[in-house]
Amino acid sequence: MSYSAPATIAVVGTSYVGLSLAMLLARHNTVRAHDIDEHKIAMLRAGSSPISDPDIERFLAEEDLDITYTTSPEEAYAGAEYVIIATPTNYDEVTNYFDTRSVESVIKDVAHTNPDAVMIVKSTIPVGFTLGIRERLDTDNVIFSPEFLREGRALHD
Repeated sequence: MSYSAPATIAVVGTSYVGLSLAMLLARHNTVRAHDIDEHKIAMLRAGSSPISDPDIERFLAEEDLDITYTTSPEEAYAGAEYVIIATPTNYDEVTNYFDTRSVESVIKDVAHTNPDAVMIVKSTIPVGFTLGIRERLDTDNVIFSPEFLREGRALHD
């Protein structure tokens, strides 16, 4: 079995979905994990997990990972072939809609900083979101990939 060359991947969001993907991908690729939460990034740089997950804690302690942690979107996105977006999209009961502002913001930033990057949305988004943003930004580089993880067992799943 042959493998392709390692990719450069930015992962935006270091909660369950983003951090588990970053850990697994960093085993064979160059990963830049980005979060706006300075405390989470500081914990990760110190080798501690900001979430409770035994497998992630073990990965941080034992695995040889090609990963850097940053609060700088420019540093994360520049030169990345892929940008995985795993930011919160909490359901807003008032509007009866998912709050997709964080996802939209990341997509716009990536499109400006690195328009050739393929953006993979892992966040929960409403039906039609991907098509709408692709049309607004005139790009085919935004795709959706649903996630199905159990908190505390993300790497296992």
